[in-house]
Amino acid sequence: DGRWMVWMDGRPAGAAQGGQLSAPTVVIQYTKIRTSRYLEAGARPQYAESTGAGTGLVLRDGRAYDIRWSRADADGGTTFTTPSGQPMRFARGPVWVVLAAAP
Repeated sequence: DGRWMVWMDGRPAGAAQGGQLSAPTVVIQYTKIRTSRYLEAGARPQYAESTGAGTGLVLRDGRAYDIRWSRADADGGTTFTTPSGQPMRFARGPVWVVLAAAP
């Protein structure tokens, strides 16, 4: 079907209208994960920093592509480029962005 199937906590993630959630493009954005300064249900949850710059992967067309990302501040968008600096192209349709701990 040309889409990446979404799983959460080891199980297929279900769509509200039935079937499994999927997207033609998935971005895995490696970032710094730290403990939040805010309390949530009495504990400090993890917090993914989405500003700055880093690396990642784009899953598209059955392949994985290395990328670089940058986001100057929290009020702006994120730019995704190839290692050579060209804009990364996404497939038409939804794009899922997964923030993951940097390797």
